Amino acid sequence: MKHRTDRHNNPTAFTTDIAHQAGLKLGKDYEEGDSFGDGRYHTARLLGDPLETTIRVIDTIGFYTSKGLKRWDYIAMPDFVWGGLTYYVRRRVIGFMYQHEGGTELRGLFGGRS
Repeated sequence: MKHRTDRHNNPTAFTTDIAHQAGLKLGKDYEEGDSFGDGRYHTARLLGDPLETTIRVIDTIGFYTSKGLKRWDYIAMPDFVWGGLTYYVRRRVIGFMYQHEGGTELRGLFGGRS
């Protein structure tokens, strides 16, 4: 069975709530994917380039919630650190996240080993 990342073309498996917060447009940038947890949350199924869309999301809302909590339990960095990374390094960071999420089919997007 494909991992959630691969089923949804979503390297970091972010939710529809995160997509909405980041200003992505339902039906244009993403659609509602599989539910998980107690069924209230859904993975965003990305419709465009998954790497570019994920970079846009992180650029817009960062790694922390408005309450200062990490969005992903395995990685976080301040906005000034993310903002100082080159495109190549951002791609590698998302590749690390993708690997952590268990994905396998999108590996070629991230350069090097991911």
